[in-house]
Parts: sequence; C-alpha cells; structure tokens
Amino acid sequence: MHRVGHEQDDVLGTLQLVRGDDLLEDRLFEQLVDLLVEGLFLDLRHQYTAGELAREAYVDELSALSGLCRGAGLLPLSRRDT
Repeated sequence: MHRVGHEQDDVLGTLQLVRGDDLLEDRLFEQLVDLLVEGLFLDLRHQYTAGELAREAYVDELSALSGLCRGAGLLPLSRRDT
C-alpha cells in the first residue's frame, strides 16, 4: 500500500511537469488510474487481513469491486513497463 501511495504521488507531481504534452499526460493518467484501482484492492485486502472484514464480507466486497471495475473498463489493469 505504501508503494502504491508513493507512486500515486510521483505520477501526480509528474503530471504537473508535463502539462501540454498530450501523449505523456495520457500515459501518466492511465498509470494513475491503474494505481488508484490497485489501491482500492489493496485497501480491501488490508481490511480483511486486519480483521476489519469477515471472510464472507471480504469476498462480497471483492466481487462487487471487481464487477464495478470491469463494468467501467478498468480491469484488467493496463500493462505498466517498469
């Protein structure tokens, strides 16, 4: 979760630096969306492993989140070249 948060901050900062370059802005925006989606799944897993969600609730939430993301065209995540 820490890594994803740090990467989100980096992308947001870089977006400001490349303002006006449509190609770079689009690529960074896609990366930011991927990171935000990844963060949602990581947060859900953290809630489960921390005992904040029971197994059944976790599975239900995971299924709902997956369905919403697929419906919005956000899954599968785009491939990042790292």
